[in-house]
Amino acid sequence: MMQKITFIGSGAWASGLATVLSKNNKKVTLWGIDQQEISDINNGMNTRYFGETKFNNPQNVRATADLVEALEDFDLLVLAVPTTVIVSVLNNIKKIIGDKKINVINVAKGIDGVSKQFFSKVISDVLGKNLLNICSLIGPSFATEVFQNNLTIINAVGKNETFLSEIADLFNNDTFKIVINLDEKGSEVYSALKNVLAIGIGISSGLYSAKNLAPALISIGLKEVSVIAKKLYPNSNPLSGYELAAIGDIVLTCLNTTSRNFSFGIEIAKNGLLSALNSNTKTVEGYNTAKILNQILDENNDIHVPFIQSIVDVLTGKQDHHNLLDFIDKL
Repeated sequence: MMQKITFIGSGAWASGLATVLSKNNKKVTLWGIDQQEISDINNGMNTRYFGETKFNNPQNVRATADLVEALEDFDLLVLAVPTTVIVSVLNNIKKIIGDKKINVINVAKGIDGVSKQFFSKVISDVLGKNLLNICSLIGPSFATEVFQNNLTIINAVGKNETFLSEIADLFNNDTFKIVINLDEKGSEVYSALKNVLAIGIGISSGLYSAKNLAPALISIGLKEVSVIAKKLYPNSNPLSGYELAAIGDIVLTCLNTTSRNFSFGIEIAKNGLLSALNSNTKTVEGYNTAKILNQILDENNDIHVPFIQSIVDVLTGKQDHHNLLDFIDKL
């Protein structure tokens, strides 16, 4: 039974999930590199993201900058660091844990720029024989609302149904619910590409005030993501588009200014791509994913996804953002 959980990462999403587990009286350790954040967490808060709001049962939560200390006697590892450092952090973890086999939760979304693989595959490849089980937590969830104990329902996505059930039992309570989803590959496609869609819909929302437009573009985009999922993973479940990891996450991300990707799109609409990039200090996963997706679409030129292609063209500098919706004439 998993009682001691270590988070690799101490940011918003790590803290949000940690407070869910703490509410369930699990012992949680967060590893991070920001000393102020670590001090805050050890005082029961993460003020950078959540102000003075306390963790549930803060006595169950501690933080450290010492990776060796964080990896002492844990039952479950939750990987919650930026995608750009996942591989290097995992390699450091492998040096510390030796031959230990570990259970891992992945919360990263997107496509790895080097391997062009989704992150559950990247993590599995890097850990190799050290990996016992892995799942990804995906679904409509802003970290702030999770931390504030607002009712949230997401998917645990993976291949091992028994492990997924254990993860659901670990997290489930009166304000947080996990639903099992066995279509790992299809769900990861939706989860990664929803960030690209959110930027495109942010651009269109910044250019046009009509309320009719965004829902229409979500419908078009959702259909196009299903085309990509089927091309990349022919055995993916055709019903995965209806899951929390797909349409649930897409609607939240594409219609809310709390979404970093949607807000980035609005900034592009106002000031152009270069200005938006220069003024943005945080990672915008959809922008990074779009650059990799551009290569994938070039290698698979039989994939017909005009809206997604148009977003990618804007984000890679091939097309002005004012021309984003020119594809509509061809529908």
